[in-house]
Amino acid sequence: MSAGPEAEAVIPGVLLTRQGRGLLLTGPSGAGKSDAAWTLLERGYALVADDAVHVRCLGGRLLGRCPERGHGLLHLRDLGVMDVAALRGPEAVARETVLERVIELIPSLLPVSEASVLHGRHDQTWILGVALPRVRITGTQHRPVAALIEAAGAMAH
Repeated sequence: MSAGPEAEAVIPGVLLTRQGRGLLLTGPSGAGKSDAAWTLLERGYALVADDAVHVRCLGGRLLGRCPERGHGLLHLRDLGVMDVAALRGPEAVARETVLERVIELIPSLLPVSEASVLHGRHDQTWILGVALPRVRITGTQHRPVAALIEAAGAMAH
């Protein structure tokens, strides 16, 4: 079941894109979403939205964008609001992207099962009636989160 043609939602998180593929970073405040996004900008990703991701469903696909007032801005704890285009160049910012995967950052380690060790923490999440693959990355304060996000983003659906 998919949402109607005019369905929209605002989702807390950071939306990045590379080669037309959108990665939505979600997780609680302080999980490291914006810090990971800043590092991923160095790896060729572009910022679409920080903090409030506006999502709409169009033809069974989810499109994410930023509200106009926040376009190109990324808030980094202890540093403040960064103008990404001014600091990284105009190619480091995008207006909209198709959401293809959700990466949920969880700051503390979840109980480890044999299945998650061998196969990862993969499932799906639903946004506006559309299923998206989701990968959960735990222990984000002590791990190379940007590299893990990049690996998760490269995985096949």
